Amino acid sequence: MMDRSRWSRRQFVRMAGCSSLGAMALGLPRLAPVSQASDKAAPRFAFISFDGKGANGAGISVFDVRGAQWRQTSTVASQAPSSLVLDTGENYLYVVNEINEHEGLPSGTVEAYTIDAVDGRLRLLNRQRLSLSATAPRHAAVSPDGRALVVAVHGGGAYNVLPIREDGSLEEVVGILKETGSGLYEEQRSAHPQMVVFDPAGRVVSTDLGSDRLSVFNLNAARLSVSGRYEAQAGHGPRQAVFHPDGRLLIVSNGLDASVACYRYNADQGRIEKKLAQVAISRGENTAGVLMAMDPAGKFLYTTHRSGVDGVSMWKINRDTGRMRRLQIVNVGVPQLNEISVTSDGESLVGLSSEQSGVFVWRVANGQIAGGKRVANVEAPMSVAVKSS
Repeated sequence: MMDRSRWSRRQFVRMAGCSSLGAMALGLPRLAPVSQASDKAAPRFAFISFDGKGANGAGISVFDVRGAQWRQTSTVASQAPSSLVLDTGENYLYVVNEINEHEGLPSGTVEAYTIDAVDGRLRLLNRQRLSLSATAPRHAAVSPDGRALVVAVHGGGAYNVLPIREDGSLEEVVGILKETGSGLYEEQRSAHPQMVVFDPAGRVVSTDLGSDRLSVFNLNAARLSVSGRYEAQAGHGPRQAVFHPDGRLLIVSNGLDASVACYRYNADQGRIEKKLAQVAISRGENTAGVLMAMDPAGKFLYTTHRSGVDGVSMWKINRDTGRMRRLQIVNVGVPQLNEISVTSDGESLVGLSSEQSGVFVWRVANGQIAGGKRVANVEAPMSVAVKSS
């Protein structure tokens, strides 16, 4: 049965003033690969990037997470840190700087940080410039073997590959794959890669909002080569992608029509075989901007609309047919969210709201989502990464 809880804007803001809640969670425009990790420990540290203006500037805040308590412990400066990703061992944090110029050249940058195991403090290892014209990078993913960082570049319509050294620092870009193509709308005048994830065999799967294309790349010697392409429906604008933990379903959120599509994926051959099902997420007039996050155990998919009008939904996905069934909607009328993510223990959903300058958490237990609560104040939060204990 569907449970639909309605909050007015005033009620939500009042509730958001509470700072109690359980462990944290959530993931979006910019999702990391999801692994079968339901038995992982609870969150220990949370890293929240922000794009504050004026005296506060932009940077990354570190939070010590102890059950219901989120306590900010340190902050480092970083320019436009739009996406955060941890390596598989959670020893290093990699940051995408969504900028258009670096040291007088048209390029974005990426940064590597080491994480103190005791207090979560970040120490900058190094910063690397992306290739020329690789502006406004959007997302990055670390290869399963921890040897390469793959970056999706929105502005330059390309992918960059940077080798990762033994100490976690980044080498210069050695692999560049330039994309072409366009779509129906103004936002699709050229290729605009949005996100990269790794399949179970270590191939790279990407979404391209500009060309309405899903791609599969081989990664060899830190260089990408095309393994396969799949043309999504014209004008949909693929934005986010996540694998079901069994590796047979690829789930894609479309940025221009607020829908989510499920595709059959052949992990042995690295091929997107066909679209199984698609569902519209938004019921309002504003169709763009759907966000999603996958439960690490594959039990549920969570979605929300950037406008906040449709609340946060929990879906059950049939692994054979790809069909989605909505189980629950909570917090209708929540503040606009710009990213959501699920913690590795699957017990919390975390949302970032630039509109409300806050971090919100929804507790998940027994297949039900509890009401969201504010756990931290962060000016213009952009991305979240969570390290387990």
